[in-house]
Amino acid sequence: LHKRALRHLPTNVLTQRIPSPLRFADFFSASFDIGCKNDDNDSTSGSGSTDVITSLLSLQGLFHLMTTQNLEYPKFYTSLYTLMSHSTVFHVKHRIQFCTLLTNCLMKSQMLPAYVIASFCKRLCRTCVCGGVPPSGSLFVLALVSNLLRRHGECACLVHRHVYNKSSKDKGNKKNDNDDNGMIMDVFDNETNDPAKSRALESSLWELDALEKHYHPAVSALAKTCGTEDNKTPPYDLDEFLLHTYKSLFEEERRWGGGGGGGGIENNTSKKKRKSRSVALAFHEPKTLFQEGDAFSGWLSVP
Repeated sequence: LHKRALRHLPTNVLTQRIPSPLRFADFFSASFDIGCKNDDNDSTSGSGSTDVITSLLSLQGLFHLMTTQNLEYPKFYTSLYTLMSHSTVFHVKHRIQFCTLLTNCLMKSQMLPAYVIASFCKRLCRTCVCGGVPPSGSLFVLALVSNLLRRHGECACLVHRHVYNKSSKDKGNKKNDNDDNGMIMDVFDNETNDPAKSRALESSLWELDALEKHYHPAVSALAKTCGTEDNKTPPYDLDEFLLHTYKSLFEEERRWGGGGGGGGIENNTSKKKRKSRSVALAFHEPKTLFQEGDAFSGWLSVP
């Protein structure tokens, strides 16, 4: 009943001519706090997805009051940033509302500080790498991060910053690719829920490199181009990424015959229709069990 009320208030109640809509602000704020508290208590048992829904619907109601009734809620972005630490938001049935809320909050305002945009980009990518986000959610995150990096040029340092290790930093030299077996120092604090204290602008989006090795070819292809687009490349239409599911991505790959470019990526990178390609099994048909010159060649030959 609580979640049903949260779901219907912004669309069916607050849109009507009711006196003092701002009186619902305390209800939404208290519901978000209850959802976060219950989710922290149930995180170990894996039963906190319903509480994530409560927090999500509460933020949706607060955002409606902020945009229509000029509600002042200074900790809104902090609350949204806290909600992103739970990867279950990409699995619940209201994930489309969450992705739409992210798009409206981050893409429709150019006055957000750079540290806020950098923190959201870092936590979104970190959740995709470590949080078990499905491929459909990873595609949306990469498209959103790509649009944010192009919209806020001051955050381009996250992609182009050189990484230093302790020894090279003391000597003033840049780190080579083979130093420390690829280990890097990341000053980003993913444990804090305050974007101002995350130190995201001092870090780099090394998670994009990890997502380039994703098992899904569409995610890998989009991660390779994220942050490297020029000004002539149109931004991604995020609405196309909202409806992706496991089934739709599978059908997309089957329709195009594989190739790692599904999920709407062809809209920005290539307008040419892909053709199905047969998989090469061998260069020539083998005639013997062992190659000529092999140590076991001739052992099983029949005279």
